Amino acid sequence: MDAKTREDIRLPCGACRYEILSVNGKEPDQSQQYQGIIENISKGGFCFVTSMRFELEDRITAKIIFTDGQSQETFGRICYCNEDGESGDYAYGFSIINGFIRSRLFSHHA
Repeated sequence: MDAKTREDIRLPCGACRYEILSVNGKEPDQSQQYQGIIENISKGGFCFVTSMRFELEDRITAKIIFTDGQSQETFGRICYCNEDGESGDYAYGFSIINGFIRSRLFSHHA
């Protein structure tokens, strides 16, 4: 499945943030930035942009911080990567493996 093909409605969420808590069961290296902005989000995952390198199928535990201050820890995998040639950053798709995102963001779109 690519970034444009999906079941769940994607919503822009530029004020939502993520923090990477583990990659393949290991804590991230302190020298890298492991938090940033979420571009768009759905009940089944989100897209984030970073200069960090991940591999397809990397298993990640991430904390999502919503605009209302609520947060949720979730476990998922990297399912796609698009490189931005100008900035050198990567847009990653994060697909949730355990549980869907619970947020009031989706209450009007159910």
